[in-house]
Amino acid sequence: MMNQILPAGLACTLLLTFGCAKKNEFQAPPAPEVTVQHPEQKDVTIYAGFPGRLVAHDDVEIRARVKGFLKTIDFVDGQRVKKGDLLFTIEPEEYEAAVDSAEARLAQAKASENLAEITFKKNQQAFEKEAVSELDVLSAEAEKDSSEASVKEARAALDNAKLDLSYTKIHAPMDGRLARRTLSVGNLVGDGQSTLLTSLVVEAPIDVFFNIDERTIAPFKREGLRADDSGKKIPPVKLEMADGVLHIEDGLVNYTDPEIDPDTGTLRARAIFANKDLHLLPGMYGKILLPKNIKDAILVPELAVQRDMSGPYVLVVTAENKVESRYITRGALIDANRIVEEGLAANERIIVEGIQRARPGITVRVAEMKQEKENH
Repeated sequence: MMNQILPAGLACTLLLTFGCAKKNEFQAPPAPEVTVQHPEQKDVTIYAGFPGRLVAHDDVEIRARVKGFLKTIDFVDGQRVKKGDLLFTIEPEEYEAAVDSAEARLAQAKASENLAEITFKKNQQAFEKEAVSELDVLSAEAEKDSSEASVKEARAALDNAKLDLSYTKIHAPMDGRLARRTLSVGNLVGDGQSTLLTSLVVEAPIDVFFNIDERTIAPFKREGLRADDSGKKIPPVKLEMADGVLHIEDGLVNYTDPEIDPDTGTLRARAIFANKDLHLLPGMYGKILLPKNIKDAILVPELAVQRDMSGPYVLVVTAENKVESRYITRGALIDANRIVEEGLAANERIIVEGIQRARPGITVRVAEMKQEKENH
């Protein structure tokens, strides 16, 4: 068998290629870079919303109080009027005649009273001279008393006749806006009933009624906040309209029911708004925003909050640059920040950028703090 002998040059080449090669070594990828920031801590005001309905501060039915034919209508439908403005006139002739008659009866009663007074005095003088009997004096006194009562009755009848006459002119009882008229000139009104002529609605101010749940009202009660003047006033409230726009004016809660409705567990309340521009109309619906002040609230960007099967959480970086989860109790959303009620300290570093590259347990490289970036 022949020995196979490699050429010396080829053997050396193989030795250099295979015998002298280095072993493969695994190099771990660099730790991912994230941006962190401390939660913001400050005093904030949040608002709890409650559906409400707008109601006229006053709503008056204008009715005819005496019988007669409608003579004039002194407004146009929908007109805004001032207190005391003339609205309707009922034909007054019958009531003017009644006043004249009552004045005549009063004059007659006064004349009888004067005569009875003189007769009584003369009988008294005659009795002292024994010219008349005591019975004559008593009879004269009774006649005087009767005539005085007749005067009072006649005066009351005159007052009543004047009152009826005054009802023939119907004036606005307060400032407001009138609804449409229900009758035309020439119609008979007040025939056995007080005929409805129109209604007057007070638009400014305007009330909003809403129901507050027991859980929300409890802190206000503990703090001594009340709708009346017996304690500290509830802070001004806001009104969000049906289209989501906030009404420009703040309102004041000026009434709450004396007890909570046991069927609903809510307390009925009323807020009043000035409505100076008359933008609010009775019958509208809106949302009352009741303020609550939170001292030293902890806020984090809403984008930093994630959720899994266990609930909402944020990723934080420890002092050793390890990523950990912090499960939190979320509060209200203020602009782009979320209030954290529980689960997070103000000095922790939360990941706000690079969240997709971080997961609990890994080591990360921390970039410059976000607040510091913004300050440079």
